[in-house]
Amino acid sequence: MPVRVPFRVALASAFLLCAALPAGAVQLAPHRATYALSLDGSEPAKRVDAAKGQIVYELRGNSCAGYSVQLRQNTDLDTQGGRLSSAISTATWEDGSGSAYRFRVTNAVNGEVPEEADGVAERKGGKLVVKATEPEEATIQIPGNVLLPTQHVMEILSAATRGDPILQAAVYDGSPDGRKVYDTLTVIGKGLTDESGLEAAAKSGELAGRTRYPVTISYYEHGGKSQTPDYIISFDLFDNGVSRALKLDYGDFALRGTLTSYEALPREECPKN
Repeated sequence: MPVRVPFRVALASAFLLCAALPAGAVQLAPHRATYALSLDGSEPAKRVDAAKGQIVYELRGNSCAGYSVQLRQNTDLDTQGGRLSSAISTATWEDGSGSAYRFRVTNAVNGEVPEEADGVAERKGGKLVVKATEPEEATIQIPGNVLLPTQHVMEILSAATRGDPILQAAVYDGSPDGRKVYDTLTVIGKGLTDESGLEAAAKSGELAGRTRYPVTISYYEHGGKSQTPDYIISFDLFDNGVSRALKLDYGDFALRGTLTSYEALPREECPKN
């Protein structure tokens, strides 16, 4: 049975209710972060002997202009059936109030023609209306309180600062086919400031001394009855939206992501009234 690298990327690829958060409640830092991927040796791996790769994540914008995210993930897996290489690229833009969203996601496995998801989403009449152009043209209406990725991150941070240990939310990011919605359960630990054991990139510059929260997000089939998640993401989330100590658990195997570099990008302030 071949091992497939999941299309969906998890970072922030990243992550309320549909109302916008109060101004100034959460401030996300524009930044570029690079993570080295390796096989998590603490978890049993089925049919995967070794893994290596890299994630480059870039966030720009603010609550007024919206947030743009670009993410590239390259992963090489040594499996019992041979080498499996995956190249995932995502480019998204999300309105600061979570009312509009654009996405493009591609995934090429072993250099083959990539799978693609492309479209736009807008909130109308209490629904998230998605107009997809890839993998096929379609209009999808998603009812209920469904969060977009940056909304999800901000709500996790808001819950963390309130001391709330649990957050449940349906989340939509456009992958893998423009139709998928996941039910998520997020477990949030208490804030930490101790820097012992942190990567050099996580304790220098604007990250030095910042509070971070251990976070675990489990993703489930939307509306399903299974208590087993499709996959689980764990990481430390700094109070400005930067992540470290990634763990991407796909069930048959898990990857670790170590923060190797961090660059603060220019801040774009909201215009003053």
